[in-house]
Amino acid sequence: MAKYRQGINGVFVGKVGTVVGCVWKGIPYMRAKGRPRTSEPSEKEETNRNKFKTAHAWLQPLLDFLRVGFAGYTATSEGYNAAKSYNLKNAILQGEVMPELVKVSYGDLPLSADISCELQENKLHFSWSPDYIPETSNKDQAMVLAYHPESRTMVYDVHGSFRNVGHHVMDTYKAFLGQTIHVYAAFISADRTRQSNSQYLGTIDC
Repeated sequence: MAKYRQGINGVFVGKVGTVVGCVWKGIPYMRAKGRPRTSEPSEKEETNRNKFKTAHAWLQPLLDFLRVGFAGYTATSEGYNAAKSYNLKNAILQGEVMPELVKVSYGDLPLSADISCELQENKLHFSWSPDYIPETSNKDQAMVLAYHPESRTMVYDVHGSFRNVGHHVMDTYKAFLGQTIHVYAAFISADRTRQSNSQYLGTIDC
């Protein structure tokens, strides 16, 4: 059953016969109702399904971080869906996620130089050059993420220290004891309209 949202002349959402009405990001569109498949998937299709499943399993725990990191990716795609699209194309090799190729943030905001991270007493100490960079603001903020995909455990901060501070400390709350984690950093602009590409900072044994 379809419903009119703006009167009889407005768009409809739902099914009418073989037509489905939808709205995505405020844009109404119609598509044909899908038909049940009877044939077996090809080897290529099965490979793509497994690749899709692998990407979903790795990225889904990071949903809230990706909503910020991939905001405004394109006019029709952002957040988790955009992150999955990017990483499907760029970060999966031979059916496995390559953490060093993963982006958890994507954008044209410049990164600061000399970004690094080390563990001290269950706290991650991030540092970077506080020097001014054109097209940035001293009040841009660090976005930092620590992730153990095997246990789907993460600790993150999307509004960390200001760029001109040059460092940020994030407590892991002993969430990763005995585990090897993957660490990423990026920046979000002071007005929240832009973000940088993320930088992979390697692994840390906790």
